[in-house]
Amino acid sequence: MRRGHSHVWIDCWAHGASQSDVRLWFVRLTALYNKVFITRRMFRTSGVDAASNAAASVSWRIDGRRRAGRELRFVRVASTVSSEEDKAALEALEERKIKQRAHRKRNRQRNKNAVREEVGSLLDAFVELEPLGKGVDKWEEVYDMRKSAEVAWDSLPPRVDPYGTNKKGGDIRGARKRNQVQAFVTHLQAILEEEEEEEDVKSRKVVCDFGCGTGNVVMTAAALFPNHDFIGVDLNQKSIDILNERIVESGLSNVSARVGLIEECDALEVDVVLALHVCGSATDFVINSAIERRKPFIVAPCCVGKVQKGGMRSLNRMRNDLIRIDERHVEIDRPRSRKMREAGFDFDTYMSAATLADFSGHQGVDPSDPNEPLTQLPRRAKSAIEADRAEFARECGFDVALYKMPTQSGIRDDIIVGLPNDV
Repeated sequence: MRRGHSHVWIDCWAHGASQSDVRLWFVRLTALYNKVFITRRMFRTSGVDAASNAAASVSWRIDGRRRAGRELRFVRVASTVSSEEDKAALEALEERKIKQRAHRKRNRQRNKNAVREEVGSLLDAFVELEPLGKGVDKWEEVYDMRKSAEVAWDSLPPRVDPYGTNKKGGDIRGARKRNQVQAFVTHLQAILEEEEEEEDVKSRKVVCDFGCGTGNVVMTAAALFPNHDFIGVDLNQKSIDILNERIVESGLSNVSARVGLIEECDALEVDVVLALHVCGSATDFVINSAIERRKPFIVAPCCVGKVQKGGMRSLNRMRNDLIRIDERHVEIDRPRSRKMREAGFDFDTYMSAATLADFSGHQGVDPSDPNEPLTQLPRRAKSAIEADRAEFARECGFDVALYKMPTQSGIRDDIIVGLPNDV
């Protein structure tokens, strides 16, 4: 045995097989000290001796004839080291690694605190610049108020009510979805009524819900506003299939669904644009589409931390399946508004604020509680990110307002409503 090595012996067998299938392995593992401790970190939560785990992991790789799914059990383990000097070296190495881990943890916390302090000061500078033309002292005061209309859900056609479409979340999720949909149809009603007042002859409008999912918003809106047409667009084929089933069962004739990308729907002739909780940059694509067409929009952003390149892998896979080879790639500059950049934000600090805005609670912390100290900075960051989007639309010639959904609507409860001011 060479100096600086340790030897481990282990007897093990595979459970779950018949007695004739049971085999006995005897594994002799020789490893350098650093390899032993790497293995210990990998198996730290197993509750079994580190040397046993090291031998077991190697034994599983050695015997390729073992059947899959067998559970490894330990019979007896003996471990020796070459000398007292080796034992002392192992103990010293472990102590050094513990100190290094503690040091890295302190550094991460210091960096995190520094980022939070920097973002907090930039948020104060941003609100002092009066985003959306509001001279307010607190981010809570940047929102306008509009009470959500009550929807008589029982009077709607079958499969329209979102309450019965969310089996996974139960009653709580169903009630939350109702609140979100009620908020959207309230703002949509205001837009449709305003446009009717400006027109001599009432015209049939086309409303498009981008990222419609299984159609909670578009189905309810189609049932409440039968004199207008509705289109649901989503990149998930399964969601569109479910929406088409709901359309058929409801008997509604003024709503349709299609698979597609927000960026590729320029051919659709629409009058109002909707988007409820489309992730990351998708919200910005919806706003851009409405601005380019000079059309009113209602959006409720979601998962703002996913605005970074890449986002959700599952969404990217579906998107890549639909994307055209000749598609013109559009980059979103961040921050979006001149005013947020004037406050001192750059891309990195914007992304730090976006990450804070995605805070969803931990260890019993309710992210929707405005009096919870740990939620103060994330809530301010979320308001600032949405105010930046709204301010960008305002700089592009839109009248824009920020709203909050009713209580019990979830933590992604910001709504941006924009109307072109050149009509």
